[in-house]
Amino acid sequence: MESNIKIKLWGVRGSTPCANPENMRYGGNTSCIQISIPGMDELLIADCGTGFRNLGNELDSNGNSLMGRVFITHPHWDHLQGFPFFKPFYDPRNRFEVYMPPQDGIGCKEILQGHLSNTFFPVSIDMLESELDCITFEKEKLNFTNYTVEFMWANHTVPTAIFKFTIGESVIVFAPDNELPVNIDSDNKAFVDEFRAFVKGANVLIHDAQFTKEQHLERLGWGHSNWETVIELTKDLGIKRLCLSHHDPDHSDDTLDRINSKIASIKGTSYVEATVIQEGQELYLPN
Repeated sequence: MESNIKIKLWGVRGSTPCANPENMRYGGNTSCIQISIPGMDELLIADCGTGFRNLGNELDSNGNSLMGRVFITHPHWDHLQGFPFFKPFYDPRNRFEVYMPPQDGIGCKEILQGHLSNTFFPVSIDMLESELDCITFEKEKLNFTNYTVEFMWANHTVPTAIFKFTIGESVIVFAPDNELPVNIDSDNKAFVDEFRAFVKGANVLIHDAQFTKEQHLERLGWGHSNWETVIELTKDLGIKRLCLSHHDPDHSDDTLDRINSKIASIKGTSYVEATVIQEGQELYLPN
């Protein structure tokens, strides 16, 4: 049995999957992470991008009955594309709870039914054979046996959660889609202050860093951050490990290598580690 909390990164790409040779080292699958807690059999998963399919294949190959919870930040395609390809959803022995924040009054089940309608996909949500409870996650703290989950609203183009998982003394913040402002002014200062307070002291912050600052200035309002601003706004908050994610599909492995080198050269940050993360990577935290 693992003695540490483990985070497995099943998908770290943003916007669209990209199966190009130049993207393979950092990975082409979109958003999905799995958190494993020592002594807990239930699955804990965040986001259902195309990486969710690979996770499902691994779980299905074990042949065991499964139960767990899946937390979806928002219903954009790159965070849901793996949902209908998750093999454990087709096994009647399995039981899952799926949580998603409401979308302008539309709940979790309605949103998933829309994605899995005949217009877009041949399998409807009612055809999934596992027990599936779709729960609209209002802005509150949920307390489970081994962990708690809460969220704040991200700055994105649709209602989007920044999830905070608290496991004993360890805190994991998952913010794959969140636009931090390049310049702080009276209109966005309250959001920045709330964000900084929410992530302060986290053991792991997995955050959107789709753009460089130069690219971001041409794409303001698209709902994504640049890596330079993420570091600037979080470097003094006592965060132990900053993991930059949601890589632009046009950022090749070489581009991400260059960004990683620039991050390593930045002085005066308080992180134990700050890096661009890769698909398949595993992070470990003390339990």
